[in-house]
Amino acid sequence: MNSSISSTKANRLFWLGRYVERTFLSLNAVKKYIDATIDKDGEAFREYCLNISIPDNYKDSRDFKRSYLYDNDNPYSIYNMLVNAFDNGIELRNDITSESLSYVHLGLDVIKKCAAANAKIGELQPVADYMLSFWGSIDETVVEIRTMSLLRLGRRLESLDLNIRLKSDWEKINEILKGGVLTNAEMLSVVTDEAKTQRLKELIEHRTGKNDGKDTVEILSCINSMFKA
Repeated sequence: MNSSISSTKANRLFWLGRYVERTFLSLNAVKKYIDATIDKDGEAFREYCLNISIPDNYKDSRDFKRSYLYDNDNPYSIYNMLVNAFDNGIELRNDITSESLSYVHLGLDVIKKCAAANAKIGELQPVADYMLSFWGSIDETVVEIRTMSLLRLGRRLESLDLNIRLKSDWEKINEILKGGVLTNAEMLSVVTDEAKTQRLKELIEHRTGKNDGKDTVEILSCINSMFKA
């Protein structure tokens, strides 16, 4: 990085963006699978685990719901996504403002209360709302361009990663690529791998229609090795 933003700070900004977006997208995505286990398919959650490449070591749908949403001993839980976001954010409060950080803290408070009651996933909607409020606050309060670009790069790469894993259509994936990933990667060329960025573009830009989940290993590898701070 350059002298104004250290490598450590760049890394924290990038991962703060990723974890906030991961929390938001995961909450929205997993709801469909949890609802399906209640309504018709008690094993639907196993498809979700497979798609997002997390270990499927859950006894049943109830165990999945409790552990994936609330278990602080589960490194893949939504609870720990929020903890990781907050841990990065607390070190950046002078850069992102205390107001922005407060939305992550509020989300953490909600999930702790829901965990204590093993609440239904619908009770976590305020968490998703707070994550959106975080980004709204960031847009209004952060004026340093590189700080904003690092947060946005983390956000858009996380969105790209999860949308590919969850088999969104290629038109949507291309919108994410062109609507944030490429622009911010170019602005942050010091901490992004130009060859990985170019290869990612080549692998995605000509794809259209349904994403069947095939031939995505190299794409995901590029996404998760592009940032090098």
